[in-house]
Amino acid sequence: MGKELITQQTTSPLVGVQVLTASGELFNHVDDNGPMWSGEGDREVQVKLRFATDFQRPPHITLGISGMDSSCAQNLRFALAAENVTAVGFVIVFKTWGDTKIARASVNWSAIGQAVPGSAVRR
Repeated sequence: MGKELITQQTTSPLVGVQVLTASGELFNHVDDNGPMWSGEGDREVQVKLRFATDFQRPPHITLGISGMDSSCAQNLRFALAAENVTAVGFVIVFKTWGDTKIARASVNWSAIGQAVPGSAVRR
């Protein structure tokens, strides 16, 4: 996992709303001949993320692919999902199947939800 995925920023000045965003490399399986590059069949990468600042309740997560390096000799098949979303974090799940070969993938994500009231935050 790239260091950028854990670098988060609060981007909303709105009272009561918190927006966290991050982007970076999700995995690189070409350098170490990992399963997304060398394997076949059903494969999955899971990356657990903890929010830099907790939410009051589970936020809405938006995920996107910001880069991908794959073999042109096979079909490109993948699914990207946010799972186990809680007020403190979530899991990015990237899946592929068949003979697809993915060397590396980068993602960006946003979490939008209700901020913990300032009085509840321990300082």
